Amino acid sequence: MADWLPERLPEDIDAERSFLATCCAPGAGFVASEAVFALNEEDFVHPAHRAVFRALKTLIEAQVEVNSLTLKDALDQDDSLNKVGGYPGLVELLAGEDVERPQVLADVIRRKAKLRRLVHLGAQLVRQAAEEDEAPEVLVDQTAQSLFHLAQGDAKAKGLLSIQTVAEDTMERLSDRMEGRLSPGVRVGFHRFDELTQGFQPGNLIVLAARPGIGKTALALNWVLRAAQERDGRPGHCGAFFSLEMSHEEVFLRLLAAQSQTNMKDLQSGRASGRMAQVMKARDELVQMPLFICDRASITVPQIQNMIVKQGSQSNRRVEFVIVDYLQLLSSPEGSRGAKQNEAVRIGEISRGLKLMAKDFGIPVVVLSQLNREVEHRTGGRPQLSDLRDSGAIEQDADMVAFIHRKMMPSATEEPDPTAELIVAKHRNGPTAIIQLHFQGEFAMYREMVRETAAYG
Repeated sequence: MADWLPERLPEDIDAERSFLATCCAPGAGFVASEAVFALNEEDFVHPAHRAVFRALKTLIEAQVEVNSLTLKDALDQDDSLNKVGGYPGLVELLAGEDVERPQVLADVIRRKAKLRRLVHLGAQLVRQAAEEDEAPEVLVDQTAQSLFHLAQGDAKAKGLLSIQTVAEDTMERLSDRMEGRLSPGVRVGFHRFDELTQGFQPGNLIVLAARPGIGKTALALNWVLRAAQERDGRPGHCGAFFSLEMSHEEVFLRLLAAQSQTNMKDLQSGRASGRMAQVMKARDELVQMPLFICDRASITVPQIQNMIVKQGSQSNRRVEFVIVDYLQLLSSPEGSRGAKQNEAVRIGEISRGLKLMAKDFGIPVVVLSQLNREVEHRTGGRPQLSDLRDSGAIEQDADMVAFIHRKMMPSATEEPDPTAELIVAKHRNGPTAIIQLHFQGEFAMYREMVRETAAYG
């Protein structure tokens, strides 16, 4: 079954012709080169225009003067001169009307090309759905991923930036931060930790790891709470929490316990009647926060991306940070390399996907991770980077790796030790350190202790 396509696809042949004439005109120079490298050969519809564009780009890359003769030679070498009607056809094309701003024409050509790709993507989806060879969930994932890559195409095609452009952009952002117009990062309400990190930075992948039962979900939810709260007149950051292990009700009860300072067991058993005023006050505060929760037990990175895009299109606030609980429970898309390989390869593919998601969306992504059992047999039990389960790819992709270290109960009759260490073992943009915490398990809550931050490593 062939893909259905309309009789006429979006195109602007005149814009293509004028663009080529403008970029090949004497003295076109740098402005023309910049416009050329903003496009691809596939952005042109007419075969002759594709051939001339390819030759033009080749000459610019080789730093050869562009004129009708050098273009003729380049087309000859590519066996494409006949596509433009020989040398007379090339001269006629280059004699077309040129404009002062080729970038305007480049924008028109790129817009038409993107519309054509959307038409082809829609037609492909119609055919695949009609053939019923793939599960609907697979088609939805594939389409969402294709749309995401299409939406991000312009950003990925930026290529090299001059030092002048980079300096201008960087200094503008620095000025905005110094004057309070731009938040330096997503701060999570732990003073020493925030001072160390300067907040979670856009594009960063942060890994929070611990053995089961240590309280990594509790700490992550504490971060969610404090990041989303209004502070110093600034609105809270909009966050998305993906829980692959707990239901949305369990997640909310933990948030409620921490926010209201109410015992978790009392909330779960319905024995919190004596604290209903505090519970209802906390509930009112929570529902005002810009938070989203997903509790799908099986979810892939492309599905997370799709949800973030969808949420942003449906409201006036984009997601500013994401927390995933936890890495090893994430699924690989059907048909992906990771789905067919061993666990280390699978985790590596997912880890890379999370890092790319952080960069593409320009937001920090926090992912929780398990540790290998070997850490339990080490004297002192303090985690190291090598303890990350399937650690190679995770350690490489992460901009920051933090561990929670707590002394576990030696027996069922002994009270657990509430002291904990938040170990920043890797920090690509700053120092490593050990920060002392106090864990209040009954409230699913961590607090920073008064002790000084210690060095790590």
